[in-house]
This record gives sequence, C-alpha cells and structure tokens, in this order.
Amino acid sequence: MDPRKQPRELKARRLRPFVTCFLLGFVSGAPLAVVVTLLQAWLKDGGVSLTSIGLLTIAGLPYSLKFLWSPWLDYLAPFGRRRHGWLAISQVALFGLMWALSYANPQDLPLVTLLALAISFASATQDVAVDAYRREDLADEEIAVGSAMYIWGYRLGMTAISGVLLALAEPLGWSLTFKLAAFLLILGPLTLTFSPEPKVSPTRPTSLAESVVKPLREFFSRSRPFLLLGFVFFYRFGEQFISSINTAFFLSVGYTKLEIGLVVKAFGLVSTLGGVSLAGYLMRRWGLINCLWLFGWLQIFNCACLTALWLLPPKVDHLAILISLDHLSVGGGSAVFVAFLTSQTHLSHSATQYALLTSLMALPRSLLAAPSGFLAEVFGWPIFYLLGAIFTLPGLYLLKLLIEKGLTRPLTQKA
Repeated sequence: MDPRKQPRELKARRLRPFVTCFLLGFVSGAPLAVVVTLLQAWLKDGGVSLTSIGLLTIAGLPYSLKFLWSPWLDYLAPFGRRRHGWLAISQVALFGLMWALSYANPQDLPLVTLLALAISFASATQDVAVDAYRREDLADEEIAVGSAMYIWGYRLGMTAISGVLLALAEPLGWSLTFKLAAFLLILGPLTLTFSPEPKVSPTRPTSLAESVVKPLREFFSRSRPFLLLGFVFFYRFGEQFISSINTAFFLSVGYTKLEIGLVVKAFGLVSTLGGVSLAGYLMRRWGLINCLWLFGWLQIFNCACLTALWLLPPKVDHLAILISLDHLSVGGGSAVFVAFLTSQTHLSHSATQYALLTSLMALPRSLLAAPSGFLAEVFGWPIFYLLGAIFTLPGLYLLKLLIEKGLTRPLTQKA
C-alpha cells in the first residue's frame, strides 16, 4: 500500500460509521413523520372527521410496544444478522407500504388504518434493527459522535417529511407526495451497500425463549439494575412533563398559531441540531457523564425560562429566544441520553435490551400527557413549571448514585 494513501484511507474508515449513523437516522425519522404529520393532514383534506383522525393516533402504538417483538431480531437472522436481514426487510416493507398508501382513499378508513399500523410496525422494527446495528458497528470511543449523528439524521428525516413534503402536498397532490416519501426511504438500502456487517459477531440465541430470557438475565445480573432503570425512567421526566403541554402554554400566553409554527420550525430545528452537535463535541471533550450532568441541569433552566416567558409581554423575539434555548437543551440531551443507553446494552442482546430501555425512557411521556393539563389548570403556569423543575431532581439524584456505585461505565465490546 502506498504510504501516502494510508492516512486518507484510515480517515475514510473512521468516517464511514458516522455517515451510516446519520443516514440510518434519516430513514428512521421519516416514517414517524408520515404517520404523525402527513397522514393527519391528508385525512383532514379528505374530509375525515376530527374524531376519526384522533382515533387514528392508535397507529403509533407499535413504537411503544416494539420491545415485545425485539427478541425475534436477536434470535432470527434472515439473510444476515442486521444488514441483509431485518434492516433490509423493514426498509423494503416501508417502501411498499408507502407506495400503497399513495393509491388509498382517505375515506376508506379501515384500509388507511391498516396501512398506518403496518407502516408503524415496519418503522418500529427498523428502529430496533438500526439501534442494534449502531451498537455493534460503533467502537466504544465512537458511541458519542455516532449517537449525535444519528439524532441529526433523525431530526432532518422528520423535517423533510413534516416540513418540505407537507408544503409540497398542495401543488403536487397527496398521491405524488406519498410516492416521494417512499423514494426518500431508498436511502436506507443505499446506505447498506457501503455499510458492512459489524466486525464484532455476537453469538445468537439458539431459541426464542433464550432470546427473551438471556437479555433479561444478563441485565438483572448486573449490580443494582433497578437503580439504572430508575435513572432511565426519571432522567428526562421533568422535560417530558412540561413539553407535553407547551403548545397550550404558548397559546395561553398570547402567541398565535402562526407565530408558534414559524418559530418552532425555524428556530426549533436549527437549535435542536445545534444542541446535538454541541453534545457530540462536549462528549468527546468532557466525557459522557459530565454531559449527563450538564443537560440534566439545563432541564431546570428551561423551566425557569418558560416561567419568565409567562411574565413577559408576548413578543416573537421572546418566543424565539425561549424556543432556541429549549430545543438546544432537548437536542443535546437526546444525543447524550441515546449515547448512554447505547453504552449500557450488551452486544449479544443489543436489539432486545435497547428496545426495553428506550420503551422505558418514553413511558413518562405517555403517563404525563393527561395529568399535565389538569395540573396546569389547577395550579397555574408558574407552579406547573416549578413542578417540572422539581420532577427533574430525582433523575439527577439517581445519576449521583450511579456514579458513586461505579455503575455508569459503558459495557465494552469485549463484555
């Protein structure tokens, strides 16, 4: 090999996993935006009642239940463990389902519901496979940057659908819009053409029962596993508590829907991606645990900012500053937390364990959606955001305990 070419080739090998994380993040975020945004707008244009549209939110259920079938992805390996197996199968299925949706009639609710559920199921399955692939493909020292690149791609994938394609739906029509969404997902199979199977080859379970039992046995055999589970549940508890009703807060303060939409789309996206980039940089400089502390405390700072917004007159620049700070923290916190969860999964059980941890992470959002509005109405907005700050403290206390017990170390690829 020519010595002059070696540094360039080594640099390309170091870059490839991060490009893979970014592109797989893009094709993971895009289908969720189709189900959450495009589908609702399409049905509304088609004259479907708001009651029916609301009931169709059940289509997102597979994202919360993906841990139920994640063991199959560790047990069965059609056409290859990750790359030529579940990743390829789920991506081909998503393309076909999205294409079929382009020919559907919004008034045919049974068919639309079936297609939406199928898209969510295929998308959630892809998420499990992507998460497992990232854990196996990234070296331990690459997890921080790889997680940041994944969140970057995920957010841009959602924006490409909920922003760009939604805007194009009126001039192009819904049928062509859904076809374009399907073509965007071709990025997934294209990514797999230059993304090899991970060099680390974990031993697959020999039975389905083993694929369920062994991940749980390995996890609960660790020192103080419930302490880790408590941290996963509570770390973003305060943030999820306040974010479940932020839009209603902005409206009650005096901002219009147009102002909220424009500011969130413009400043929110830029700040989220900026937060992800900042988190990736800081994790390399300061380490993962210091960043968990930083973005944990920033949740309390966000509550203070929102309380200040309640006291200030409703001006767009006030909202822009607040949205920027909030999304900067949320984007960075997402990247740091994803990196931490990734580091806590065993390579042999990455699909199952990561699905379990992320489902637990998302559980507070489902639990807090209903009571948050009641609490805001009873106590008022300042007390509501004070409660959000208080709800952040258990996660920080559990982080302190994890550090004291020496339980924050990542599982190495040799574990």
